[in-house]
Amino acid sequence: MKKILYATSNQYKIQAMKERLKGEEIEIISPKDLNIEIEVDENGTTVTENAILKANAYYNIAKIPTIAGDSALYIEEFEKQPGLYIHRIEGKVLTMEETQEYYVKALKEIGGESEAYYYTGLAIIKDEKIYTKEIKEDTFIFTSNICDKPAKYDALSRIQYDPKLKKYICELTEKELKNRNSTFDVECVNFIKSIV
Repeated sequence: MKKILYATSNQYKIQAMKERLKGEEIEIISPKDLNIEIEVDENGTTVTENAILKANAYYNIAKIPTIAGDSALYIEEFEKQPGLYIHRIEGKVLTMEETQEYYVKALKEIGGESEAYYYTGLAIIKDEKIYTKEIKEDTFIFTSNICDKPAKYDALSRIQYDPKLKKYICELTEKELKNRNSTFDVECVNFIKSIV
């Protein structure tokens, strides 16, 4: 079984990555498993630069193959794009609740909904070499109508609607999430398998 450290402290992301890789000969190790607690200054200008910064920081401590990711958000109807600053508005880092509130208000101002997508950069460091991949994720509907189900992943899952499954992201079961066969899931797994 090959091991790869996932450079994130977000437990949901770690769980989701483990689910993605079920059935593969690859084991995801979390920073918690290795007693690593660090803050990485994500001051890159692209998703890939930020992913490399995170992967490097954790790889330099663990010295095992390490993967990191960073995402930018693009909302079709917005004039000013969040991009890399999904949770940082006008220099302030928002809580999950504040983030949801901000986007609901902004969506109401443009008619209540818009197509949107995430653009994600991945970086793997193995044997001192850096490998990168960028993925444009599947389009979803960003809506000002908040789902009454509790948030999954983060507060934005309550205002993200999957047009194929006709459900909010926070409503999807683990099986539905796994079987979505999303562009990101497929490309992410293929990328990891090609390097590790």
